[in-house]
Amino acid sequence: MNLQRSYRAGDVKLLWNIAQNLDFVNIIDGICCGTSHAEGASPGKLLTVWAINRVLEPESCTQLEYWVPTTELPLLSGMKPEEFTKDAFLSSLDFVCYKDNRSNHLVDHSAAIDDRLYQIWRYKHPLPPGKKESVAYDLTSVLFFGVTCPLVELGEKAKKTKRRQVNLAIIVSKHDKQSIAHFVYKGNRNSSSTVKNLIARLNETGIKPGSVVIDRGNVSKENVTEIEGSGWKVICGVPKSSTEVQNIIENTTVPIDPMTFTHKSKTDTIYSLKPSRILYGKERKVTVYVNENRRVRERNALNETLAVIGGELDELSEKGKDWSEGKLHKEIKERVGDYEGYIHKTVKRKKGVPRIDWNFKSKEIERANDSYGKYLLLSTDESLSSKAVVKTYFEKDFVEKVFRTFKTEEELEPVRHRLENRVRAYMFVCVLAYRLLAALRFRLAEAKIEGNPCEQTFELLRSLGRVERVDVKFGKEVKTYYLNQTNKLKDVLKKIGMKDLLVEEIRLAL
Repeated sequence: MNLQRSYRAGDVKLLWNIAQNLDFVNIIDGICCGTSHAEGASPGKLLTVWAINRVLEPESCTQLEYWVPTTELPLLSGMKPEEFTKDAFLSSLDFVCYKDNRSNHLVDHSAAIDDRLYQIWRYKHPLPPGKKESVAYDLTSVLFFGVTCPLVELGEKAKKTKRRQVNLAIIVSKHDKQSIAHFVYKGNRNSSSTVKNLIARLNETGIKPGSVVIDRGNVSKENVTEIEGSGWKVICGVPKSSTEVQNIIENTTVPIDPMTFTHKSKTDTIYSLKPSRILYGKERKVTVYVNENRRVRERNALNETLAVIGGELDELSEKGKDWSEGKLHKEIKERVGDYEGYIHKTVKRKKGVPRIDWNFKSKEIERANDSYGKYLLLSTDESLSSKAVVKTYFEKDFVEKVFRTFKTEEELEPVRHRLENRVRAYMFVCVLAYRLLAALRFRLAEAKIEGNPCEQTFELLRSLGRVERVDVKFGKEVKTYYLNQTNKLKDVLKKIGMKDLLVEEIRLAL
């Protein structure tokens, strides 16, 4: 008997099979190389392997050449271990996005690949009969090393820390959390200005218009009009920045009673109402909701802060009996700070007596208290009740969880690539990795595996990560064993349609 070395097998084989089922390699090669049957090393194979690595044990391209040969990926991909070099991985990025020297413009295939991958996914996993696609869209910043890439800028929130960034946006299906498309923007790009790109991409995909949920940070009158004009319904938060919105919120009272009760969580209790109001130039059915717990917290916080300021003004009035008016005004300003709109104060000229006369502006405080915890939502699908609008809008947080996956599980940032085409292609690889995770979660959810699908996904990958492949030679035969399997693991694989994933085999020795 001749025992050969072992290879990491279970988790890489599972993800490779998912990628093969969704035709990753052929789609990437077909769009980037003009052929869907590239032999040996190809960008499709290299980028799929890289995406698998981002899921399991994120490594930079400088370490991939050492990690891959320890796994079953060379055998699965039909490539030699020595073909997985740093330069090979970097070159594979250049097939996805590259600079055309003739036109001096970037050629980026990632949108076409996204579109084809989504079509394959939806063909294999169609929406329930009669159901239209409902998508969520959002944008996040990605921290960056280096300053030479033209995409890298200081974002609004990063100006104080001087940390540079690029912005990554993504469209995700609400039904199965699968990625539809992604975008890479300059680090100083305003999120609201990207909505036109969102609508253009949705129209290009040929998806039958459904509904799109966007965060209030992406909302403007122009954006709502654009989305409505495209045939899509929009559900969005409306920012309080305009007088129009402030008036709607101020003049709408949401009763706190059983009729308006909408939702309760561990920290929040929501009540909502759906009145008709003029918004963005036309009468609409809008949703005003109150987060009662937050309202109480914010009211208490304001009252506590104003009480502290009042006490400080009383002390200052006594302490500053003999101060100049200029010094008193300066000290008052420091203590009142941003709360000046809630306090009326004057300084008496006569010295030797309390110098400051002040009182709270009760109407302004009452108005602020009434607006706390109160928000405006818009759904251009007016058939939805206020409760349905609130529920749909709150459920958009799955996009934030997608970004959390990028940044924690895949270790997306900081980005170390310097060339714009490499940055764009690297982001594509990370989105490709997310597609693998989303597909696995979907299988677990469909199989009704007990527990949270997200947690079960990583638990399954951890269990499979302990499964190793080893070849044992018996005379003229070689038998493949998969070590460290458990009955529980085999049962889960069977339930998600992969019972033959780790089947042992016998073949003739070469």
